[in-house]
Amino acid sequence: MTPTRPTTPVFAEARLRRRYQLTLPESVAGALAAGPDDRLVFEADPAEPGIVRVRKAGTTWAGALAGVFGTEEEFATFVREERASWAAEG
Repeated sequence: MTPTRPTTPVFAEARLRRRYQLTLPESVAGALAAGPDDRLVFEADPAEPGIVRVRKAGTTWAGALAGVFGTEEEFATFVREERASWAAEG
């Protein structure tokens, strides 16, 4: 069960265990809308020592690269031209 999302800022503390494990406080899990088996991403920037950002990892990659290769028409044109070059080589 995913904890309830808070309506105010969340401040919580957790103790790092001997094997670098910690229990995520329920209030933090709620702020992330995270539940059991969700994956979390931790980001640490050397320019900000002592600060780590945590976010819930995406569960799907669908649409993650939308627009990376241009518009749908530009991509379709590229694929047509690429396939035509294969025919010309063979």
